[in-house]
Amino acid sequence: MNTKNPNKSHSTEEEYFYRINKELIERKRQAQAARPAIDIRPPHWMKCPKCAGEMAEIELAGIRVDQCGSCLGIYFDHGELEILIESKEPKGFLNAMKRVFS
Repeated sequence: MNTKNPNKSHSTEEEYFYRINKELIERKRQAQAARPAIDIRPPHWMKCPKCAGEMAEIELAGIRVDQCGSCLGIYFDHGELEILIESKEPKGFLNAMKRVFS
């Protein structure tokens, strides 16, 4: 250890590990970029359970619900139906449903 500047050896050691870590991170980034992107969603993601049509999110009484583009079926995620029933929409749930199908 250098007695004139005790921090010099620490500085050199820190630079060495910084450089090693930087190289390791860069190699991992390159390996990640070389891998093809994998879609982890299941094959039935956003498919209608009735007709297998494509589903889209629509807004209904202030909440986002899923509607099939083919058969126009409406599907609720957990808790969405309860929110819709309790909504403050004029004439409540049935009026909100009429707007979807008109």
